[in-house]
Amino acid sequence: MKHLANTPRELAYKTLLTAERAPSSGIDELLSTYLQQGELTQQEKRWIMELVYGVTRMKLQLDAWIGIAYKGRYRKAQHSVKSLLRMGAFQLKYMHTSEHAAINETVALSKRVKQSQASGLVNAVLRKLQTLELEDVLNQSEDDIQRLSVETSHPPWLLEKWISRYTPDDVSALCSHNNTAPQTWIRRNIQIVGTEDFEVFLDSLDIKHKKSDLLDVFYEIGSASSLFSTKEFHAGWFSFQDLAAGVVASLLEPEAGDTIVDACSAPGGKMAFMSELSGGQAKIIACDASQSRLAKVRENIQRLGLKLVEVQELDAALAPLPIANKILLDVPCSGTGVLNRRPDARWKRQESDITSLVGIQSRILANSWKYLAPGGLLVYATCTLEPDENWELIDSVLEQLDQASVEAIDDENLKAYIDERGALSTLPWRHSMDGMFAVKIRKSL
Repeated sequence: MKHLANTPRELAYKTLLTAERAPSSGIDELLSTYLQQGELTQQEKRWIMELVYGVTRMKLQLDAWIGIAYKGRYRKAQHSVKSLLRMGAFQLKYMHTSEHAAINETVALSKRVKQSQASGLVNAVLRKLQTLELEDVLNQSEDDIQRLSVETSHPPWLLEKWISRYTPDDVSALCSHNNTAPQTWIRRNIQIVGTEDFEVFLDSLDIKHKKSDLLDVFYEIGSASSLFSTKEFHAGWFSFQDLAAGVVASLLEPEAGDTIVDACSAPGGKMAFMSELSGGQAKIIACDASQSRLAKVRENIQRLGLKLVEVQELDAALAPLPIANKILLDVPCSGTGVLNRRPDARWKRQESDITSLVGIQSRILANSWKYLAPGGLLVYATCTLEPDENWELIDSVLEQLDQASVEAIDDENLKAYIDERGALSTLPWRHSMDGMFAVKIRKSL
């Protein structure tokens, strides 16, 4: 029999409670830590992930449901009680858990995690939720924005930004996209394995796969969990990377003899693809301001057997960079193009963050430009949909850069993803890949 502490529900509870108590820790890291504590089947791991990520995404809506059924001030409730109620509510409303099990198991869990005093409350609130429909919850809203915020479980400030520039249908489709589990893409390492051997390997694991029409080394796959433990993963046959990130890296057209600076490199996915595209013949300097995040870059270099890659800890907003003929700036951003991949990100950002991010992005672009050789190419990229961090930033900084001009992306394959000014602009709900922005800037000779 399993040790009680390691039941899937208990691990989910611990993950959610820790996230609530220590908001600075990321849900991905916490979940990964707790998943290692149990002797779990793949099915149990998937169940825990669905529950933890689901509760994290739908927190605002779940709190609105619970707020109606809770006697007293739910906002003042302890983190432990909130975590239990959200878990129960999510199972009731969104998972294939029977109502009976969703309620009884959550009540039993409250006793196991030393919250016995709350078990009556948990039981009463969840039973009341059984009788409520979403419409009952939405009807409590004070205005249209609040209603949409509860319906989609997104913060109002973000919805207001999107409503100002997208159609209602697009806003709705974007929010739905953000509330579903992300697609999984893998990138075959062209330096190590050919198409046929790679596809035979995927078939041998019964992994459904579909090759991308856009970049034929990318495959969309059904399930990823079994791939991490394969010897082929450790031997560098493939990497996990979204197709849009691959497209951004390919814009630099890495070739033998290039010197490429990847100025905000961690965790190193784009750096690795650039190296693979150059046949290991481009010199790449992978930089990042975070020593701990550079560990991931080094790990990728080693696992993929990358040649001619050097790692440097530096802050691209301030420090001198090596002179290069190509520079990739995948700058820190608000990440609103990847909210389905980062379930807790929507709650960690506030509107004022965008102003400070724009300052950082501007400094990184202005500083890096000085180290681009004449005739060289710089690609500025984000994974945000917000114009403040994309075209508006480029337009304001470009005037201060010597000999700089935007070069429209001219690639027949990418036509569907290029905006009217020649930048890559992928929209997650429309293009079924991460939301990315990338613009090419050329330095004249």
